[in-house]
Amino acid sequence: MQIHKTLKPIFVTRFKCVGPECLISCCRGWTISIDKKTHQKYLSSTHPGIAAIAKDNLILQRKGKVNYSRIKLDEKGECPFIDENKLCMVHRDLGESALSHTCSTYPRSSTRYLDETRHSMTLSCPEVVRRVLFDPDAMLLQEQDELLAVYKTNLIGQRQSMPQSSQVIHLLAWKIIQSPARNVEENLMALAQLILTLQHVNFDLHNQYEQVERFYEALLEALQSGKSLLSESNVGRSNAMKYLALSILGTNVARDSARDGYINEGHRQIADFLNFSHDSDPARLAQKFDAINQQWGKLCQESCLSEPYVLRNYLLYKLYSGYFPGKNTATIMRQFYRIVLDFFYLKVFLSVKSMDEQLDQQMVMKTIASFSEKTLHNQTIDARMDFAIDKINGGDDLSCLLLIG
Repeated sequence: MQIHKTLKPIFVTRFKCVGPECLISCCRGWTISIDKKTHQKYLSSTHPGIAAIAKDNLILQRKGKVNYSRIKLDEKGECPFIDENKLCMVHRDLGESALSHTCSTYPRSSTRYLDETRHSMTLSCPEVVRRVLFDPDAMLLQEQDELLAVYKTNLIGQRQSMPQSSQVIHLLAWKIIQSPARNVEENLMALAQLILTLQHVNFDLHNQYEQVERFYEALLEALQSGKSLLSESNVGRSNAMKYLALSILGTNVARDSARDGYINEGHRQIADFLNFSHDSDPARLAQKFDAINQQWGKLCQESCLSEPYVLRNYLLYKLYSGYFPGKNTATIMRQFYRIVLDFFYLKVFLSVKSMDEQLDQQMVMKTIASFSEKTLHNQTIDARMDFAIDKINGGDDLSCLLLIG
């Protein structure tokens, strides 16, 4: 027998689909795969409407049992099973059990390791964004242990257990992001300094843990005392890198196709504000980024982002969903760079957009969901983001620190 642990953040247990009230419907604009069992069930359904729709709109693919067919969307890009009230006919008339594997699981996900299963949900769903950011308890983890026979823990598709050193680093990173501080940028800077210390001892936590722990505790003390870890130096270099990062993200992320044009439209606002095409004068650039920072500071004090848990929950979600730092600690700074780059882009996006319209929960939900669609539901995005980072960082992933302040 072996103990197998199951982890579920609170937001997973509290999530409920809002159906027609959703800001960005998952029944529109996406390829909807149908598994073989559901394909046959719909075609042979005694429900005349569902059987007829299935006959006309299920396109065979035969790419395995899960992707046996796909639904042909209508001229509006919507699933033909959606009725005039934007409700799913299958769910309405046949019940949840009749939904396909894709429709019954999205936005849920789970990753099974030899010793644990971690449940999560994707931020490409706006309602998940709301649950993660705007519930103070969202990232509290519910843990359940069960005894399993060894043969039940050795299943096809599950991953090997995370190395103990990676689990320790994950816990330290979690505590640093969770710690009270002047702002979440300070938490990110503290995490960067912890990573540098880990690299300094070559991730040898077995022999060097006391040294790492002392430095970690000093970081927590600095955060909780309100001391700033952010550097005011290299502002000019920082602005130039931010400008380059936004330009490259426009090419590699914002212009990608999506269910709506929200990110593309917002990026054009950023481009207009910074005058991408014509203005790279350092003095004017400094003024523009000062304005963005002032607007961000205002949002963090006076908007729906003002509660301290909101942005911390977002960063904790990023750590949890990727099980930071993973098995390969050699890539830890690149993983951290991706977290910083995503946070930086959302910070600029919301700051510029809120200069023209009031920021509210719906704007935050649409922004993060639309951005996550582009960065999570794309087979080539990881390679393109690595390429983008290589163009931004000048050969040094540590340069991501310039994007934090």
